[in-house]
Amino acid sequence: MPASPPVFSKCPQEAYVLYSIFGIWQWYFSLYQGIGNANLGAQGPVGKIVEAINPIKPSTQALGEFFQALTAMTPLFKAPALIGRLSNTVETALRQSPGVLKQMFPSGTLNSQFVQVNNIYEGLSKIQLYYQANLTTALNLVQTSFSTFLDFSAEGGFIAPQSSLQAQSNLLLSSLQTYIVSSCLSQSDIIMTLARDTNPHEFTVNGSITQPGLISCEYYDQYGVCSTWWYDPTTNLAYALSSTREPQKNYYDLLQQIFSNEWTTPSLLFSGALECAEYVKNNPGVSNAPTLDLVTMRPRCISNVQICVYDQSCGVGDPHCEFTGEYGWGKGDCATKKEYLGSCGQTYSTISYRVPAAYLGPMYRVDGMLEICND
Repeated sequence: MPASPPVFSKCPQEAYVLYSIFGIWQWYFSLYQGIGNANLGAQGPVGKIVEAINPIKPSTQALGEFFQALTAMTPLFKAPALIGRLSNTVETALRQSPGVLKQMFPSGTLNSQFVQVNNIYEGLSKIQLYYQANLTTALNLVQTSFSTFLDFSAEGGFIAPQSSLQAQSNLLLSSLQTYIVSSCLSQSDIIMTLARDTNPHEFTVNGSITQPGLISCEYYDQYGVCSTWWYDPTTNLAYALSSTREPQKNYYDLLQQIFSNEWTTPSLLFSGALECAEYVKNNPGVSNAPTLDLVTMRPRCISNVQICVYDQSCGVGDPHCEFTGEYGWGKGDCATKKEYLGSCGQTYSTISYRVPAAYLGPMYRVDGMLEICND
């Protein structure tokens, strides 16, 4: 296949077919080149993610999970189509071509090969080569089967100039990097806490906290982060990272490092984890492993860190009540197994409780002789 547009006869139908062939080839070549040029070695973003989060558990995961995370963004990898049709062109093409879909996303791929999360970059070269091989097979099917070609190109969306390779590559790798961040956090005993209907900034300035200055949240930065929390104004939800081993640890610096280096976005990391938790909750028996939903053609569970929701109905000082426990897939991280409330000290009639750094539970709103600390 030539790397430049074909020369046509004066027949419009021939021009349409030739340009479609060339456009489809461009799309596949963009994917092939994008993953081939990705720096997935120890000195690239992947190695830096592992170094920054430093997962403490020497656990292994199937390479297939990382392959699924990489390929899950493929339907969003924009075809060279007209503005306004970019995202759904590929989605439609894949829906209409189950044979191509099967070649690009074979089930059980690499699930028998495992890699340690803290050395994940050592296995990613296999993923690169495997994905490129799948792309070659799928393209060959489109080029050699007339019926498959008609199905794949029926919408005509491949007749247009090629999109930016760099922008496309960034999209392709965003899901893989997000999943690596998610995996490293999980392997470091870090969970995500969630407070519903809570804006940490307003919470600290509207007088709701009985002890002013306990939460320092003067403003949200460019990423929407304030102290240890990320706030989503569209849903009025406040998220945070919290260690089950070191609950007093503030992860502001780590969040800044993750977002400033564009390893992932707050939405992909936090909102994505909540979407995954909801999906697992509402579909008993499904896995929280990353995947491409072949019905909606959208990625699922690219971020799958455990979500724990603060229980606003907990009684004051109840050492066994912290999270609702509504999400979970057997890890038990949201179930308080021991007394999590420490003591800041007790003087006269003042009772004190030491809560996690990310705490946004009901005790911040309690009136009376009660002292709360989180340092």
